[in-house]
Amino acid sequence: MKSRFLNIRRVLAATVSVGGLSLLAACSSNLPTPTVLKPVSGARQYQPSRAALLAVAKTEWDFFDRQQIDMRSDVLSAPRLGLLEDEGEAVQRVGLYWQAVGKSYTGADTQQAWSAAFISYLMQTAGVSPDDFLFSDVHFNYLSFLKARQSLPAPLFVLHPAATEPIAPGDLICAPRDSNQAATLDDILPGLPGHCDLVYEIHPEQGWAGVIGGNVFNSVSESLIPIDANARLMPLARRPWFVVAKNLMP
Repeated sequence: MKSRFLNIRRVLAATVSVGGLSLLAACSSNLPTPTVLKPVSGARQYQPSRAALLAVAKTEWDFFDRQQIDMRSDVLSAPRLGLLEDEGEAVQRVGLYWQAVGKSYTGADTQQAWSAAFISYLMQTAGVSPDDFLFSDVHFNYLSFLKARQSLPAPLFVLHPAATEPIAPGDLICAPRDSNQAATLDDILPGLPGHCDLVYEIHPEQGWAGVIGGNVFNSVSESLIPIDANARLMPLARRPWFVVAKNLMP
């Protein structure tokens, strides 16, 4: 069940300790084993761009008032609080994300996790074809699709282990959650619970990156995470990143 953070929204000014609570209460749960569409290859009618994808992410983050969650220390902090999924215009905005995966929920359906629907909306709005990305409300469904797609000509994303792959704006970074113990690319299977964020900005010289995701503290949030001087992800217990979906768009 999704934990609610309304108390944080109303009283937090700078710092919040969440103890054992998960940032994401249900990126996927009680899911049937899905049928993941087989990737197909062919000439693209439209070439999506990395800049367009990042612009869409910024538009959505701006809409939710640019909430930030700092994950760089043991105690989480919220440098900036934003609009929640069930507040005002956010209700129907989340509904747009659900439409991208063929579902009719809105932000008022607070027990329905929408982080993968959010990523799917970003891709769809940026002009990514369903031949190149599976629009799904489960992160590991589209990761499974991308793993198969990368063996075909001209993939838009190629999966690499997070321990060795530097990140860049436009990449997706993903972690397992709940019962999922995925640690390698071979462990990626449809239906597993997890979470992915879109890399938005990197500052290797300062040791951090900003990644945008949906359903993070019930909003579209930029999470501030640690990276090393070579822009590789640092170990993070609350987000055990294990794969980088490298963006090959121009």
